[in-house]
Amino acid sequence: MSGNSAFEMVGERGWRRGLGNLLQSGLSRWFKTRTWWIQCLIWGGMLGFILSAMLFGKDKADTETLLIVFSVFAGLFPAVAVVIIMQDALVGEKREGTAAWVLSKPVTRQAFILSKLISNSIGVLATMVFVPCLLAYVLLSIGTKSAPDPLHFLGAMGVIFISHFFFLSLTLMLGTLFTGRGPVIGIPLAILFLQQNLIGFLPFLRYVLPWNLVVPLGDNPDALLSSLLLGNPVQPVHLIILGIVMVESALFVFISLWRFNREEL
Repeated sequence: MSGNSAFEMVGERGWRRGLGNLLQSGLSRWFKTRTWWIQCLIWGGMLGFILSAMLFGKDKADTETLLIVFSVFAGLFPAVAVVIIMQDALVGEKREGTAAWVLSKPVTRQAFILSKLISNSIGVLATMVFVPCLLAYVLLSIGTKSAPDPLHFLGAMGVIFISHFFFLSLTLMLGTLFTGRGPVIGIPLAILFLQQNLIGFLPFLRYVLPWNLVVPLGDNPDALLSSLLLGNPVQPVHLIILGIVMVESALFVFISLWRFNREEL
């Protein structure tokens, strides 16, 4: 039991020292402020409005169009918010001196980085993936009078999160490499919006970038997301892309931990 609500002794040791308190603080920034419902309102409202207009409007859209719209508004655009939020998660604290102050306490640098990664991942998963996709599932079930397969839809949500996590971990890594906000926000947003163009110039980038996980590429009507939603067989190339994107995200996290551990604050 704690005798002082402001200072509570914890039993964490080694690289985990301070992780619990930092994680609690990070989650509080999401779920004890307006952040969570603002993000739910933005992405759930936007996706719900677009799908409602297409499902219940005068000219109903076909299934392929619905899937493309869902892919863009659930799997692509929210990544912009992910980058914007993450560019301030580390760079903002370094520039304001908050990071140096926190690290002067019994907190490890690994715990500091992991708390940013875990708390923001949970926030993104809840507000930009789960809530908007749950709303979309309800609307699609009502509008098409046929509920999508729940397991396939859950898999689609996982693919969307993996795509968002790519940009989350990339932005976190850039925050350990740069001190200014420009490159930290500019590089991920450039990759996000120029993926299709980059793949057109260098086709091998199809296997490196997460575009084809959520959005069809060129004349090919299939993406991993649409295959799952339609119940079609998953193409081996999509599994390769999924595996490479996950490895890249893990590499971004590793570099973040390695670089921040050597940074002068």
